Amino acid sequence: MPPRTLVDGYTYLVLPDGESTRFTRDDVGGLYHRDTRYLSALQWTVDGQPLRTLQSTLRTPAVQRELLAPATPTVNDISAGSVPKHSGLVARRATAVAEGQGLVQRLTVSNHTPESTEHEVRVTFDVDFADLFEVRGFDSTIERAITRAHEDGVVTGTYEFAHDGETSRYTTRLTTESDEVEASVDAFAWSPTVPPQGTRTVELAVGLDGRTPSTSPDELSSDTAGPIDVEGVPTSEARHGPVVEQAAADLTALTTETPVGPVPLAGTPWFVTPFGRDALLTAYQTLPVAPTLAVGTLRYLARHRATTTDPVTEAEPGKILHEQRNGELAARGLIPHTPYYGTVDATPLWVVLLAETVAWLDSPALATDLRAPLRDALEWIYRATERGPDDPFVYYDSSDHGLTHKAWKDTADSIRAADGTPAGRPLAVAEVQSYASRALADGAELLERIDTDTAPPRPLDEYAARASTLRTRFDEEFWLPDAQFYAVAKTGTGDIVDSVTSNIGHCLWMETIPAERVDPVAARLTDDALAGGWGLRTLSAAEKGYSPVSYHAGGVWPHDTSLTALGLSAHGYGDAADELARHVLDAATSFSHQRLPELYCGFDRTAQPTTYPAACTPQAWAAGAPFAFLRASLGLRPDGTGGVEATRSSSLFPHTAVPDGSVDGVGQRDECSQTDPSSTEQ
Repeated sequence: MPPRTLVDGYTYLVLPDGESTRFTRDDVGGLYHRDTRYLSALQWTVDGQPLRTLQSTLRTPAVQRELLAPATPTVNDISAGSVPKHSGLVARRATAVAEGQGLVQRLTVSNHTPESTEHEVRVTFDVDFADLFEVRGFDSTIERAITRAHEDGVVTGTYEFAHDGETSRYTTRLTTESDEVEASVDAFAWSPTVPPQGTRTVELAVGLDGRTPSTSPDELSSDTAGPIDVEGVPTSEARHGPVVEQAAADLTALTTETPVGPVPLAGTPWFVTPFGRDALLTAYQTLPVAPTLAVGTLRYLARHRATTTDPVTEAEPGKILHEQRNGELAARGLIPHTPYYGTVDATPLWVVLLAETVAWLDSPALATDLRAPLRDALEWIYRATERGPDDPFVYYDSSDHGLTHKAWKDTADSIRAADGTPAGRPLAVAEVQSYASRALADGAELLERIDTDTAPPRPLDEYAARASTLRTRFDEEFWLPDAQFYAVAKTGTGDIVDSVTSNIGHCLWMETIPAERVDPVAARLTDDALAGGWGLRTLSAAEKGYSPVSYHAGGVWPHDTSLTALGLSAHGYGDAADELARHVLDAATSFSHQRLPELYCGFDRTAQPTTYPAACTPQAWAAGAPFAFLRASLGLRPDGTGGVEATRSSSLFPHTAVPDGSVDGVGQRDECSQTDPSSTEQ
């Protein structure tokens, strides 16, 4: 099973699986902040016995409460004549993380006996300051000299390194407000006397880089406000309500505030950092309920767009980042994520989101603010379609430093032919051609509307003409007459990769498919081989390369299904969109905390929904899926005045779920950062 996490922005705690309450530096567990592990080992014991989780409750994505008992497995042991089947000790533990501050744990020991009892309560810990990439298996050969100290009940671990003339310093500070504690460099120990049927409480606070997290009961138990306010959305079926509520909480927890507005971080435990594609799609999904997320995302990615060419980071002028990292390996230049620009879809998606946000908020001022990055992005897309006079497609190739595939299905074997053979590169994948075509058309129209003080590099009609050419040639070369569907990709040598995939749902979402093709495409997207009953499979079950337990060749991704639902709804297939939405929402009701994971297995409805073994949870664009379903099911669209209107009825969401659209001024400079959004400075 995937590890459990508590998360608040960049700060998160990876917890052990199952009943264990212990993690060590050899596990992935620990307290992380900005790609660095500040706490690598943690274990509570009472009277030398480790504690076993009896029950765990997630109060918020950042706060968990547990019932614990000593892990004594002797209840059914028959080796002794008389075995006690009774525990007089029960513990409760509350855990909370706070962005940039750290971790608080409070352990309350209950004595369920008629006599006072004395116990030794001990928490042991360690720090290693490992980079997240090292935890994931990257061999950096870095040997860290960590200074550990304790004084007056305060334990610290410190590590620093110098690179390029600058020194970086990391500190973990462990404290407790409890009386009569014995401290060492790796443990706190208490000896409380607990009255009969009474309790005693001890606590641990883990602070990051000199900060001290709040330890008040109110802070630990309250639902604190986050950087965004996701509007409540009622559902027609009561069982779907908790799914939407959890999704809203997860979105808030995974959003961090930046100088230019809120930005979603991709997901725990491996991707708690800005990803261009993930952030853009999450912002698009949530436009009806959290439009400020789109504004912040657009401004942040504009600020960090590439301005130079670098083959290591794959930067090119105008390109939107794929992934940005903040740990030691990035600082030392041992990984290219500083940022890493190795994707071909983030740049057109940025333009698409900008056009959509301007329409949703009725705010041309946002486009005016972002006109420089808009011009840069359009020019990058145009250059990317200049492979040859007869080949207007956007390709990507592999590199020595980054990913094999540079669209959303980015694992090495994700793009396969119908016979299961992995596709070679260079590769032009279907959805990217639709993103690029839509971006060129929308971007040129935006530039035409706003007052530009600097002319774009080429006449605007050239961008529009290239968009038209791209749509036409895509239809001509990717269409599979026998399958009545589009191919997933074309190789640089002209071969068509002919498998049936969910990628084409994104083309429907971009509204770049000719009208005469929509009916057969919609029919294939909703047949049993792709829409297996719990959502949309990434690869049709009829293909030879299909597996239900696969990251990109048969698994179900909620965000992928939600974008296809938007496409179906936009083309008049509202009932089909509702059906896909219902499948995913139904699946979510069976997952822990009614929370949608990054992906789950592609089994049909004869099997219970099953989380993919290595799925990240929570994940931002998975949490965004219910709000995209809301938009698809009700046919929500901007009304031209900054408000929202519904164009159809749905059995999933009542009309009272329509957001009130009160977003006046969200896109205006006076409501956001005054910082120049075109600047690349942090």
